[in-house]
Amino acid sequence: MKQDEPELSHFSPSGRKETWSKEELLDLISRSAGATMAVLDRSLVMIYVNEEYARWFGTMPDQLVGKTLVEVYGEQDCARFMPFVERVLRGERVQYQRMLRTPYGIEEWRTICLTPWHNAQGAIDGFITTALDVHELQVTMNALRAANQRLSSHMENSPLAVVEMDHKLQLLHCSQRAVQLMGWLHVAGLEGRLLTELLALASADDSLQSALQRLQSGEESQNRAETCFVRADGTEVHCEWFNSALTDEDGQVTSIMALVQDVSAKIQIARQHHYLANHDSLTGLLNRSAFQSRLEKALVQAQNSAGSVALLFIDLDGFKRVNDTEGHRAGDEVLRIVAQRIASTVRAGDTMARLGGDEFLVMLDRDVTRDVTDTIGHRIIEALHQPMTIGGRDLHIGASIGVAVNPPLEGDIDALMNRADQAMYSAKRAGKGRLHYAQAACP
Repeated sequence: MKQDEPELSHFSPSGRKETWSKEELLDLISRSAGATMAVLDRSLVMIYVNEEYARWFGTMPDQLVGKTLVEVYGEQDCARFMPFVERVLRGERVQYQRMLRTPYGIEEWRTICLTPWHNAQGAIDGFITTALDVHELQVTMNALRAANQRLSSHMENSPLAVVEMDHKLQLLHCSQRAVQLMGWLHVAGLEGRLLTELLALASADDSLQSALQRLQSGEESQNRAETCFVRADGTEVHCEWFNSALTDEDGQVTSIMALVQDVSAKIQIARQHHYLANHDSLTGLLNRSAFQSRLEKALVQAQNSAGSVALLFIDLDGFKRVNDTEGHRAGDEVLRIVAQRIASTVRAGDTMARLGGDEFLVMLDRDVTRDVTDTIGHRIIEALHQPMTIGGRDLHIGASIGVAVNPPLEGDIDALMNRADQAMYSAKRAGKGRLHYAQAACP
């Protein structure tokens, strides 16, 4: 060791002080680091090789020193990594992964690092190459990449729309199905925008916003919500959202994912079923069950607010004759025209129903006075007295109407309808085509 060469020392486990020169320490590192190391000059001649490097070639370091890369690797192999060598000789530090066959005949991934070797004047005299075993890491990364690709493929091919947001509900990613379902033109420009701003949700529909906020706050880790929004083309879309939050090791929400199902068809079918369950299939008016439900609510509200409810029981005059002479098809058309004409005479918000056969009902539950019931009742009689042209022929019918008003009549549904029915028969007995009121019983 030279006199002016600094010494590096440490204490051994026995307490004895040991001193190392830089050369000894460098030799220790190059032999024990587990990495292959070599130094090459600009002519690509090896001027230093550690034992690990030489072991890969089944030889000793002094057998490789003085040889060129081509002599060690062959022209075909050199051609594969020569672009990296050219870059390092231009002063760039280069790192890449390469599959190599180990001395044991096993192919493993290695990370190759090429570092420029500068002389005292700053010029590049060559480069240093090191290689570390990263096989397990590379295999794991490849498996992760393949898994991500499969997951991405599943997301894109899923019939459900996939939407991913950050903790602020800003869009991170969405599948093509999401773009189609939401009516967005394309994915570009969506990233970073708030989901709630991208959807034209109904002003009263805050179920999705509330569900997402519960995820943001950590109150829930998963939930569902139903929304209705209108796309740019005017289409009303009903969706069911299945939301989940991803948290970090501290429990903080980092992202939120939603799987969105289009349930518009299901909602439409449900609406149709509800309509059919509550409406007369021939005229489109409410049926008996739905009308009685409306009447019950109106009577309760009238009792609570000191209001009134008037029930008009309408029975057609001469309808049986039409059915007998013209047939049931013509009779059905007459009933449809009757429904239309009744609808044209009542006020907006008044309730109409077909009780069955040729019997119809009208309920008035606001601004109920004798003048109002008289006016509407006589309008109906006049409208139904007008001829109806069916199959090129003018058919004539009429209507008799019984009216029951609560109060003074009792507010029981069945009782009120019976009183209106009895009043209607009184109108028929009095000559048909007229209006008759049910009278309150004398005390």
